Amino acid sequence: MTIETRLEQVRAEYLRRMTRGNGSLLQQVERYVADRTGKMLRPRLLLAAAASRGAGALEERRTLLMAVAVEMLHNASLLHDDVVDRADTRRGRPSVNAQWNNAVAVLVGDYHLVQLMQLLDEADDRQATRLVNSTVAAMVEGELLQQQLLGGKALTEEDYLAVIDGKTARLFAAAALGNPACGDYGLHYGRLFQLLDDQADGEANRFTQPLIDAERRHLAALTPLQEMPPL
Repeated sequence: MTIETRLEQVRAEYLRRMTRGNGSLLQQVERYVADRTGKMLRPRLLLAAAASRGAGALEERRTLLMAVAVEMLHNASLLHDDVVDRADTRRGRPSVNAQWNNAVAVLVGDYHLVQLMQLLDEADDRQATRLVNSTVAAMVEGELLQQQLLGGKALTEEDYLAVIDGKTARLFAAAALGNPACGDYGLHYGRLFQLLDDQADGEANRFTQPLIDAERRHLAALTPLQEMPPL
């Protein structure tokens, strides 16, 4: 089965869980979110890493559940981030908080997290649950550090990289740990992804380009996952 076929399974399972209740506000918002789904890089990475290790039927079911969980967590973070950042757009369209309001965005983000917990329960994998818990903690810590830096603290390269790791790279690294040998690849792929995003959004600073160059060198030294698009 190709990775694209598996990703369609992930997308279908995600929608099945998030669009219950015909005509409900939750369904309307989730359809809106699903219409702007990007490349699904995090579940793609999880599926690619797991495939490089090989898996039996039970493990394949767990892998599917965890791929959906990764996308749930990612979208929950986007919904909450847009409220925190007072963002009006997301992927070229009005953000959920702009299209509806902050309360709707926060509550739908919370519902994603509830579904995430349900997926972890179904996967019945304590190691994966611990990994997700530590990743969520890192994401929150990254966002809080970014808020602290907005308060006027002089930015250092260490702080900048810590924000990138917390906000973005740790989730990529967690996704890649379907094969522990791929964890470093996930971390550096996630770092480069966020650095390039900062650059594209006009949020680059004096550390951005040197770190981009360094992360490209890191990735070049690692065995690539062919299913992942080059950055």
